Amino acid sequence: MSFDKFDLNLLKIFSKVMETGSYVKASEALEISPPAVSIAMKRLQTSLDKEFFVRGGGQIQSTAAAKAFYRNIRLEFLSIEKVIRSYGEFEPHSSKVHFTLSSPEEYNSTLLSAFATEANSGLTYSLKQQASTDEEAITSLRTRATDLVIDSVMLADSSIESELLFEDRIVIIAANANHTIGESLTLEQYQQLPQSVLSMRRNGKLALDMFREDEFEIQRNISHEAGSLMANILIVSQTMLFGHVPLRLALRYQDQLSLKIIEPPIKLKSVPIIMQWHKSNSIDPSHIWLRNRIKQILNSVN
Repeated sequence: MSFDKFDLNLLKIFSKVMETGSYVKASEALEISPPAVSIAMKRLQTSLDKEFFVRGGGQIQSTAAAKAFYRNIRLEFLSIEKVIRSYGEFEPHSSKVHFTLSSPEEYNSTLLSAFATEANSGLTYSLKQQASTDEEAITSLRTRATDLVIDSVMLADSSIESELLFEDRIVIIAANANHTIGESLTLEQYQQLPQSVLSMRRNGKLALDMFREDEFEIQRNISHEAGSLMANILIVSQTMLFGHVPLRLALRYQDQLSLKIIEPPIKLKSVPIIMQWHKSNSIDPSHIWLRNRIKQILNSVN
């Protein structure tokens, strides 16, 4: 196959199909029709004399040849996209750009309040629910459905870059009215008293287990699983349960919700708050501005 005669646009479409796993989703991302995607993929396969996609169960499935080809071109194609995006023009006082972010619920009110004060009404934002799995978060960045992910877990994917915003240590909270817990908590109490934990799991583990430093077995009396840290805080403030939260969040709501803050009787790692994005956006002027703005907002309240 002569490189001079090869249509490089086919690689752009192929990459998007591999990222989304669907001709339809790829067509939506590229703003072309599904038949146009299908025709392009037939041309690519004919040009290279390889079968990249087969249909099964009403969906397309990538072959081993497609996966190998994608691995070979992925980083090079990403480098080209990164350079092209760097030439985009952006003026924070006048440009019209929509940003989509995924963030833990506890930061949403802070972000939304700050976004509402932007002088440029052309800058708009959407805050999505935090991904429940690493793969979901990675896919949202790969497909550019999300511009920026804020999470406490580093996403393991070579197409993603990251920056640590800050770290926070984990403390225990309980309602001031909770008479079963005093100013401290013994290991025996920790294992016996009822607690509320985050229902979110990563790699089959509860979120809290990811931050354990010791290796001995801990028994927990889990009476409630909350979908977010904010839900966890509210449950704890109104019941006889205790929970775990980052210190800064505990301090923010201590007086408002009448909470006591206690040091845990087990060793826990600090929680990193990490900003993550697709490499294609690394030197995009609008994305650089977004990352700096997020750092400014979150560091101003922590």
